[in-house]
Amino acid sequence: MIEGRMVARIGWSIPLATVLLTTIIHIISGNYRDFPFFISEADYPGLERIIFKTGFFLNGLILIYVSWILFKACKPRARWYMMHISCVTGILVGINLSLMSIWDIYDHERLHVLTASNVFQFGLLWSIVTHLGLPDAEKGSKKLRYLSISTSFLAFFGMIYSIRLGLEVYPEFVDGGWDLDKMQPWINWAAPLEYLIVFSLMLTLKSFEKELE
Repeated sequence: MIEGRMVARIGWSIPLATVLLTTIIHIISGNYRDFPFFISEADYPGLERIIFKTGFFLNGLILIYVSWILFKACKPRARWYMMHISCVTGILVGINLSLMSIWDIYDHERLHVLTASNVFQFGLLWSIVTHLGLPDAEKGSKKLRYLSISTSFLAFFGMIYSIRLGLEVYPEFVDGGWDLDKMQPWINWAAPLEYLIVFSLMLTLKSFEKELE
């Protein structure tokens, strides 16, 4: 049986590889619409779509398991109520991530945006609740989370603000049906911030490895 720390490592390694590979392939293949682009735009027909869907679907299932083993391992020495919330939110992150991989942004825009938003919001909630639930965690890991969680929140609100500015100019896109080319001036800011959120959440997950030793 794979040890808990290795499962946690797999939990952040798969999305890291998925994001990097799909982004690079999407650029090299010439399929990219403009640059920078949202991570989900790399879910484009071809090799990048296969990697995107497989990677994120499997990662969603793995994150559900990681949330469970973190809960089981840390509950005896943690704030139990926080760890219960952590487990539930972690499972919700995993479910939404797997669903997001199924519903691509091109053919299922609303469902994709909904599940992607849930991944970010529940992911941020999971990060802060799990961190608060482990007051006696290893000091180095706690310091790493101060950085990663703060960065995640700042990047998230920056991304939302950038998108909101674009929707003020094109209010007809509020209910969906975005013309990404028209929104590109704001995507120029929102897309890099989205990558920053994802990488920061991965760093947060990595910081919990020591709790599973």
